[in-house]
Amino acid sequence: MADTRAGESIDTDGPDFVESSEVVAKGRTQLEVDVVSERDRRDLVRRTTSTPTLVRHGITDTLELRVETEGRVWSTSEAPDSGIRSNEKGNGDTSFGLKWHSHDRDPATYSPAVSWIAHLEAPTGDNGFKGDGLRPSLRSVATWELPNALALGIMPGVKYETRQDGHRFVAGMLGVVLNKQWRDNFRTFVESAVPQIAKREDGGVLAFWDIGAAILVNRDWQIGLRGAIAANRNTPNTQLLFEIAARF
Repeated sequence: MADTRAGESIDTDGPDFVESSEVVAKGRTQLEVDVVSERDRRDLVRRTTSTPTLVRHGITDTLELRVETEGRVWSTSEAPDSGIRSNEKGNGDTSFGLKWHSHDRDPATYSPAVSWIAHLEAPTGDNGFKGDGLRPSLRSVATWELPNALALGIMPGVKYETRQDGHRFVAGMLGVVLNKQWRDNFRTFVESAVPQIAKREDGGVLAFWDIGAAILVNRDWQIGLRGAIAANRNTPNTQLLFEIAARF
């Protein structure tokens, strides 16, 4: 989790669920493109592939502008009993937001770096992949540098969501990640991610465990990988994510 200010290596929000507490340097633009494959056997046998994409642009030394989209989505569902299969494809919704880096870390006192991320998700997607109304969210990221090249990140948050029947509800989120920097260009991580904490009628709690790694190709390019398994029966079974990130 290196500082992204001028002269330092790229610092990405992925491939881990917990995002970075740093912002993109003023005047720089960063692109993070994922390919995500998810398998869900909770009801139907559903396989989904999507291409989430995040664009970050540094406005000041402590503030960045963000545009994030689910990208293109392909979904295949099959009923276990009948074997009837259906296919859908389309574009997902888009979020617009800001990240504010409010505090720098201090390794000497173990005080964390802290950022705040506010997003507003808009129903820009195609039918079948389009949400209902504007859905705001707010999350905070705190990261600590620890001995032995370890770093701990915590990301709590809250979001205002909409069910398929139009009912609005408030949900929480939480992520905890432990990073290990093995070399200047290579890190691994283990993580507990809870993207939704809600009542059962609002979709319940979604939670998974994951591991992953990131490799710096050079100061401005990185590739990453994350594999996840469900932590409860309410969560899609498995997920695999591949990411390419570049800074310009």
